[in-house]
Amino acid sequence: MSYIAIDATSANMPQRSGVEWYAYYLIEAMKTRALAAGERVVLFSPTPLVGTLAHLPAGWESKVLKWWLPMGWMKGRVSWELLRRAPSVFLVPAQGLPLFGKNLVATIHDIGFRRIPALYEPKQVRVLERTTRVAIKRAKRIFAVSEFTKREVGEGFRGVEGIAGRIVVAPNAVNPDVYKKLDDVTIAPVLQARRLGRHYFLYVGRMDAKKNVKTLIRAFELFKSGRGTGDPFELVLVGSPGFHYSELKKYVEHSGAKASIRAFGYLPEADVAALMNGATAFAFPSWYEGFGVPPLEAAACGVPVIASNVGAHREVLGDAAIFVAPGEPENWAKALQKIASDKAVADDLRAKGFARAAAYSWEKTAEVVWETLRSLV
Repeated sequence: MSYIAIDATSANMPQRSGVEWYAYYLIEAMKTRALAAGERVVLFSPTPLVGTLAHLPAGWESKVLKWWLPMGWMKGRVSWELLRRAPSVFLVPAQGLPLFGKNLVATIHDIGFRRIPALYEPKQVRVLERTTRVAIKRAKRIFAVSEFTKREVGEGFRGVEGIAGRIVVAPNAVNPDVYKKLDDVTIAPVLQARRLGRHYFLYVGRMDAKKNVKTLIRAFELFKSGRGTGDPFELVLVGSPGFHYSELKKYVEHSGAKASIRAFGYLPEADVAALMNGATAFAFPSWYEGFGVPPLEAAACGVPVIASNVGAHREVLGDAAIFVAPGEPENWAKALQKIASDKAVADDLRAKGFARAAAYSWEKTAEVVWETLRSLV
């Protein structure tokens, strides 16, 4: 009998961002595929599964591995479980692996902490460096979320024996049930609840140094400076605070465009999709990305995308975005102006965005993951 275990901790988080959404959607897509004869799947978590994650098909089960300490669940409790009842293969949709176990599989989302360490908390850099290095040395297979990340990992850890042959691309995707073209009846209540019109630029993502939101705010200031009194355009920021958020908040408070900048914090997916549908453009100026999910979600909603010309953006978005260097606010301002004033450009980006988003699917990713896991059993 084949026993496949999956770490569901990230997927079970009440508030999900990049890694958590990857784990959640991957597991949900894996559930839709039929198990082979004698195959069973067990989801490990420190607390009971909630929501749709707890709805398990035949052959799937949940195992709550209780742990009373605030840290160390993976190294402590999961390691003990793998010693007692070793699965055929153990998948972790993130980088941190247990101390023991055979046929371990990890996912690496990016190595930005190596490329631009100043944009991370020093402690986070140390933790990510350690956990990533351990995963690369011990994992039988490593999932990378893009071809770009596969190359980055291969080059960044080229001294590790056999690294190139162990990396498999299992990309992010978009949930088509949420991120899609919506009608005005669906969008209007979300905009009304936040007192928004239909003239705004949108950013969705963590509000931290790596995401480079300050450049976007500066670009918006430049955009507004040429529009005159009474211009209706606003800048809408959606996401939880991160590293150097206090510095960003202070910048907004002293901005000449402060009255036109709206920050809503973390929002449910349905609200984010509605805001994307109502936006004039979606802007994502991050310094580094291993994939970059929000721009693809925005493209699926039919909003023109402006993205930084770094990381995996060109791979993922192809010709469905205007690309701008992350350190050039003047050119970001020009891109905002171009979409706001040129309907032909905006319509072209919308059409290309729908096609680009459709090229990625969680079903395809789940197929890659299943094939890889079964090859190790």
